[in-house]
Amino acid sequence: MEDKIKEISEKIIKLLEEKKIQEIKEIIDDLHPTEFAELTDYLLLEQTIGLFKLLKDDEKIAELLSELSSELQTKIMETLGKEKASDILEEMDTDEAVDFLGKIAPQESRELLDLMPKEEAEGIEELLKHKENTAGSIMTNEFIALPEDLTAEETINKIRELNPEAEMVYYIYIIDKKERLIGVISLRDLIIANPKAKISEVMEEDVISVLDTEDQETVARVISDYDFSALPVIDKRGVLLGIITVDDVIDVMQEEVTEDIHKMVGSSEVYEDKLIKANSLTRAKARIPWLFICLAGDIISGLIIKYHSGILQTIIAMAFFIPMILDMGGNVGSQSSTITVRALATGQIEIDELWKNIWAEVKVGCIIGLVAGVVMSFIALLWQNNYLLGLLIGISLGVTMITATTMGALLPLIFTKIKIDPAISAGPFITTAIDVSGLLIYFGLGSFLFKHFGI
Repeated sequence: MEDKIKEISEKIIKLLEEKKIQEIKEIIDDLHPTEFAELTDYLLLEQTIGLFKLLKDDEKIAELLSELSSELQTKIMETLGKEKASDILEEMDTDEAVDFLGKIAPQESRELLDLMPKEEAEGIEELLKHKENTAGSIMTNEFIALPEDLTAEETINKIRELNPEAEMVYYIYIIDKKERLIGVISLRDLIIANPKAKISEVMEEDVISVLDTEDQETVARVISDYDFSALPVIDKRGVLLGIITVDDVIDVMQEEVTEDIHKMVGSSEVYEDKLIKANSLTRAKARIPWLFICLAGDIISGLIIKYHSGILQTIIAMAFFIPMILDMGGNVGSQSSTITVRALATGQIEIDELWKNIWAEVKVGCIIGLVAGVVMSFIALLWQNNYLLGLLIGISLGVTMITATTMGALLPLIFTKIKIDPAISAGPFITTAIDVSGLLIYFGLGSFLFKHFGI
């Protein structure tokens, strides 16, 4: 696919130079919006803008823009002018238009809305009021809602009459006179229902919905758990406000996973600027604060080693195993932390279950620590021909790994409890804490064995 897109990009660049407009339009018409988005990666900004200037169909432009990054959307819209931009927004899905307007300056957003038909502008403005990253911010108001007193036949005729542009016509939502959601029926069930049956008799009354204030991650979890194609959004009174479709949820899940990964490596700010396209200074600024935490931990680790330099001079072989103990502890701690952060993000574990999760990780740490400790004890014994040193290495490694898994499970939960994003903070803190605790365990036990048994 990548080779195909690259080949097309080279062809388009050549056609742009030769000003063969019709051939360019034909190529773009044959491309899926996703393929077009990939194509722009091979083009200069001026070339991409040039392609949009060639297109006259606002609906086609809206389709292509919906797959581009918000930054590129903004630059293209600015170049096309406000009149053209407002026409394009009219053709966009409502949630896509809301997403775009929510990312530009309020004044610019207001100007574009003023150029749109009043009814469409009011619908978009209503959606713009919702807080970012909530169900209300990602829903669309393009859905079908009908009163409960219609028959199945009347409902089908009503749908035909409406000729809906709704994003999702697989579900028909049933509302009462106060527009409160009271039921839902799938298009399939509607078609096979008795034509004379009241819709209230054949609808599903136990409707799963979410509040407009619900976090978008919770929405994604509900749609994933129940395998829905769409999910209705209501307010506190039960009034149906909109729906969230599965394609929007996929976008949310991709954003959340990408953001969490960037946060875990200390690059959360860069995520907002798109990691690959951010400049070097922005990338560095995002990572430095968290790296200083690791630096502080390294200084403490250095002081611990310096404090125990006497025993290292006496038993030089102890130095050989320091990297191994710290690395093994860091590895299992990171594994435990990643599992816990992921479980919190996907709702697999709640805060009230923290002790259960911690105990499970402690048991995992005991098993791994026991196995690794026994193996390393024999390796150290065979290598250094010193059974006390082997005992020191085995016990230190085992205890460090148990401590590391416990920290990996505990710290993300603590950060969540005190309202700090564990995806940002867990990694650096766990790495630092495990290094310090690992050295304290190793040298503490080593000093004890040296003092009492002359290791």
